[in-house]
Amino acid sequence: MKNIYDILAMIRTRPGMYLGERSLTALSSFIDGYFFAIGENGILIEEENPPFSQLNNWVARYYKRYGSTAGWKNIILREVGDEAKACDVFFELLELFKQRFPVLKYRVFLNPNHKSTGAIYRRICIDGIYKDLDPPKEIRIVQYTTDSGFYRFDVSQAGEITEIGYFETEELVMEEVKREFDVSLDEWENLNTI
Repeated sequence: MKNIYDILAMIRTRPGMYLGERSLTALSSFIDGYFFAIGENGILIEEENPPFSQLNNWVARYYKRYGSTAGWKNIILREVGDEAKACDVFFELLELFKQRFPVLKYRVFLNPNHKSTGAIYRRICIDGIYKDLDPPKEIRIVQYTTDSGFYRFDVSQAGEITEIGYFETEELVMEEVKREFDVSLDEWENLNTI
């Protein structure tokens, strides 16, 4: 199955055919339906780079908004006003967003001494039962080109990579990891060397 960027490239050339009209709200509904369908049916797709899930925060920062809870659709509509124009602006922003690529800045490998401090809980709920997640084997600090901030990614024992969140500075990521697993600053491997 095509990933979201492949689908959006098709829609961009003929929005009326896929959406019924050139409208950001219609496009957002289409995207929501796409992700719902792949999730409900357990369809695996090639991971997008950069991850589409980062678009909300990126759009909020692009428009110098403090938070992204409104979502990229509402932020763009507030800025532009017109549904058709907002759809065009979305595709322009998407091209800027896709020009980013990740650069691994720091990483730390957790060992058996790095147990959860209990300061931050990472849990999953399955059928109403909460289970604490196992500690990751590795934590990465990544910066995307053109972005000023940093992302934390955890690598599970099985090698699965999960984005944990966005931080204004790498120091904030390291502080969170210290609170969560008592990782000291000198344990981080600096990959920023030239």
